[in-house]
Amino acid sequence: MNIIPITSSHWFQIEQVQHAAYGDAFPESIAVLKSKVAASPQTCFVCIDDQQVVVGYLISHPYHKGSTPKLHQTMTIIDSVHLHLHDLAITTTSQRQGLPTLLLNHLFTVLNTMTYQSISLISVQDSAKFWGKFGFISDNTLATPTTYGDNAVCMSRPI
Repeated sequence: MNIIPITSSHWFQIEQVQHAAYGDAFPESIAVLKSKVAASPQTCFVCIDDQQVVVGYLISHPYHKGSTPKLHQTMTIIDSVHLHLHDLAITTTSQRQGLPTLLLNHLFTVLNTMTYQSISLISVQDSAKFWGKFGFISDNTLATPTTYGDNAVCMSRPI
């Protein structure tokens, strides 16, 4: 498995991974996802297998500390020392192979060379326990947009 930056050739596969991971619950348009990647391409990656097939992706971008982005909202470039981990998704056939850890460790390595001070996310699909393994804790200072569903949890951690 290799982790590489997202390029234009990956979008169709990213869309497939997104739909497989979330069904009809959370998928965003490619235009919205592209705007998030454009805001911080150095913190967005795909994981590809030996056949160059996208088996997972991670999209994160700067955002205002103390607030959370809504789904389906295009991003503009924001100057911030806070990063929002917008999405991490893995194909169902690649689960249980450690790909989320691989992608997150890659992100944290990249962040060591940058000036970000904290990172937040919105946990969906009862994934808070998973995120806790990476140092994220529930953050009641953040408001969860209703578009993420009733069980969504805002989480954050220092970098």
